[in-house]
Amino acid sequence: MAKSIELRPQEANACTEYGHWEGDCIKGPKGRTTSLFTLTERKTLEQIIIKIERSSQEEIQNALDNLEKKFKDKFGIKFKSITFDNGVEFLNWKSLELSIKNPARKRTAIYFAHAYAAWERGSNEIQNKMIRRFIPKGTDIHDVTEKEILKIQNWMNHYPRKKFGYKSALQMAEECSQININ
Repeated sequence: MAKSIELRPQEANACTEYGHWEGDCIKGPKGRTTSLFTLTERKTLEQIIIKIERSSQEEIQNALDNLEKKFKDKFGIKFKSITFDNGVEFLNWKSLELSIKNPARKRTAIYFAHAYAAWERGSNEIQNKMIRRFIPKGTDIHDVTEKEILKIQNWMNHYPRKKFGYKSALQMAEECSQININ
């Protein structure tokens, strides 16, 4: 049985601890498969955007595996939990939790928002709207280059935010974790 958002740690709910993320996929027009896998850290609003060929369980697994390879031993510190919606691409949550380096060990905890309750992953939903400023609905994501996606991600992570005393998400993340995402 998948873990409900109701079981998510209080630190994640209150945005008081770094390392709790929300994730989703931004899809292109009907009939096209290429999507963006987006992750938003709740405390800092740090953003990760990954282009995937299709919104599938395999592609999400590969994306998280690649993030684990990138962050190595710091992955567990950076990704304490991830909360998803109930999309089919996230249903293989048990595999998403397991480390590729040591399959007997969990790399993160996966939680699920209630069905039709997008506000339970509000940080990610707001960030996805920001991405849509650059990649409007109807845009074929297949045609968006990795360079353009990185430019959007960097803009979002360097954007000064009033709620952080005009520090950027990246500055906040570095203060919280001492992990540089670039």
